[in-house]
Amino acid sequence: MRASVRIAGAATLLLAALAIGPRADREQVLHDLARIGAEHRDSTEWDRRRCELRREFLKGAGLWPLPKRGPYSVLRHSLRQYDGYTVENVAIETLPGFYCTGNLYRPLPALAAAKTRGPGILCPHGHFKPLGRFRPEHQIRCAHLAQRGATVFSYSMVGWQDSTQTTHDDPIVLALQTWNSIKTLDFLCSLPDVDSERVGMTGASGGGTQTLYLALLDDRVKASAPVVIVYPWSAPEGCCRCEGGMPVMRAAGTNCIEFAAAVAPRPQLILSVGQDPTHDFPEVGLPFVRRAYDAYRAGHRVESVHLPNEAHDFGPSKRAAVYSFLARNLGFEDRPEDLSRITVEQPSQMEVFSPSHPLPSNAVHGTAAVSHAFAALRTGQK
Repeated sequence: MRASVRIAGAATLLLAALAIGPRADREQVLHDLARIGAEHRDSTEWDRRRCELRREFLKGAGLWPLPKRGPYSVLRHSLRQYDGYTVENVAIETLPGFYCTGNLYRPLPALAAAKTRGPGILCPHGHFKPLGRFRPEHQIRCAHLAQRGATVFSYSMVGWQDSTQTTHDDPIVLALQTWNSIKTLDFLCSLPDVDSERVGMTGASGGGTQTLYLALLDDRVKASAPVVIVYPWSAPEGCCRCEGGMPVMRAAGTNCIEFAAAVAPRPQLILSVGQDPTHDFPEVGLPFVRRAYDAYRAGHRVESVHLPNEAHDFGPSKRAAVYSFLARNLGFEDRPEDLSRITVEQPSQMEVFSPSHPLPSNAVHGTAAVSHAFAALRTGQK
């Protein structure tokens, strides 16, 4: 079914308890930013702080020292071909018996006639119900980027869509999703047609949090675009468990805006709107982030797009801004979306696991079993 037909019936947005009013932690975050800003960090001090933020995040998530990244199994099936791109259902075994589910969008071989490797882009989804990565807007973004020559991996949050081995309320869901992001980045960089020096990431809301977290943790993310998520907050107050359910900020005394600053000097686009808590990011957050980039003499590498009349979503104007940013920084041609060339699939087509493609026999189920698999990752056991 064409996107132009389906877009009017797009999924209802879940704002995940967001409100324009002030959060309880806002004043503390602003106080911390003022204190840190007074330190006038140079690039060496920012390098040191980034290492500290990474270490304390991974400790809080139970991922320190970072486990070995492979080997891992990948399941792929149901390749479909559309106008200028293909879609495939993919599961990555990120823990023993635990699978991250997603869809791989690739440009048709004709688009890679020069036989050179192209960019890769990770696209996590946010707390947008009921369809998550299956919703039309998300499919449009991935398909359009693939038409432009990028290899795109779209993957589900834990407990959403066909990721049903535990729930989104699992006590270690933040660690599971962070590890899934690291493993999906491994997978994307391993593909023979992806240039690992041209990898980007973008997501909105909870997908923006995943984008921010992975960009902080992994230098392989060369360009990042967190959408409608960067504002004065610090885990765990007011966050979904997948964003603040583990102490990834507490020990370092940090917050979302310092995380964004610590991505410097790699290119970053931060997109905010007038109708959610990001409404005053250009005034209260951007100056702090810019100072970090200026410390590297890389102020031109951080960009801000503010849409004062828009709401908490990843709509057409937001996608257009992200396309332009990624095209400039990952090296592909930027063109407007052509919805007549994009096919919006039914969720049943996109599911990795279904009655016809069941979970592997080694799959673990439930909080206790998944926790055991996570512990096995740490010890190297099976």
